[in-house]
Formats: sequence, structure tokens, C-alpha cells
Amino acid sequence: MNKNKLNMSAAIIISVIILAVGSVAIFQIGKNHQANEIIIDKCFQNFDKEGKVVVKKDSFWSPVSCVKE
Repeated sequence: MNKNKLNMSAAIIISVIILAVGSVAIFQIGKNHQANEIIIDKCFQNFDKEGKVVVKKDSFWSPVSCVKE
């Protein structure tokens, strides 16, 4: 009986940890998305309409960068 309680407790604790990490990751992705949208909007507003604009993102968690070609 004690082994079942220990296994159940471990499963509950691990599940809570997984949910917490997932929630933090989803929240951070949402924040990054909003920040990237603002950067992209400012990028297109500040450059001429005739030139080319390249929007780059180095890694998954990095913000976007805007370069005029």
C-alpha cells in the first residue's frame, strides 16, 4: 500500500511540474509573439515603400530583427 501511495504522489508531483513548465513556456511564447509583432510593425512603418525589407529571427526564443536591403 505504501508503494502505491509513493508512486501516486510521484506521478502527481511530476504532472504538476510538467504543467507548470508548459504554462511558463506558453506564456513566454505569447510575450515574444507580441513583441515581435510590434518590431515588425515599426520596421515596415520606418522604411520606404519601394525598398526591400528582410525580417530575420536567429533562434526560437530570439526577437526578430529588421534589415533594409
